[in-house]
Amino acid sequence: MEKRRTIEDVVKELAVTLDQLGVRYAIVGGVAATSWGNIRTTLDVDVVIDLKDKAVPTLVKALTERGFSVTESDVLSGLKEKSHFTVSDRRSVFRIDAKGAYGSRELETLRTRRKIIIDKTVCYLASPEDMIANKLLTGTLQDTRDAEGIYVRQMQYLDINGLKAATRRLGVATELTKMQERVRKRMDELSPERRN
Repeated sequence: MEKRRTIEDVVKELAVTLDQLGVRYAIVGGVAATSWGNIRTTLDVDVVIDLKDKAVPTLVKALTERGFSVTESDVLSGLKEKSHFTVSDRRSVFRIDAKGAYGSRELETLRTRRKIIIDKTVCYLASPEDMIANKLLTGTLQDTRDAEGIYVRQMQYLDINGLKAATRRLGVATELTKMQERVRKRMDELSPERRN
């Protein structure tokens, strides 16, 4: 019996596959939020990919060979509709939700992505600044929690000017200011011992 894959295994398999095919990508969503410090559960690996139609057959073949399930028609349909497509993992409960780089938001995510290493495997994640800005734009309760968690845990490493520019570009600069005020207030409420 084959060993069940962890979500980290799925991320690594996806990263290796896309890198081997020369497809630019950035992991976003819950996996990226967790990687930047806001620990939570997720069953999917969200990814933005710069995929051209002509590369679809090669991608589908490579993913299938690695134990994933996806059809060319699903991928092409997702790309054509500027939506997403789902890749199921036959070796776990996890799935990959992929969307193309359809516009300036996704292209900016790819431009500012960050390289990390998971068990000697190179993976690219959306930058924490990009994650915060996009989470504030979406604005759901979970997205707001993700943005705050990433901000708190990455505060000393963030490119604040880059974050401010990203939120201005997306029209959520006011939301960033409000989030920063909430975080500052919560941190002030903590005792000095807990802040360290």
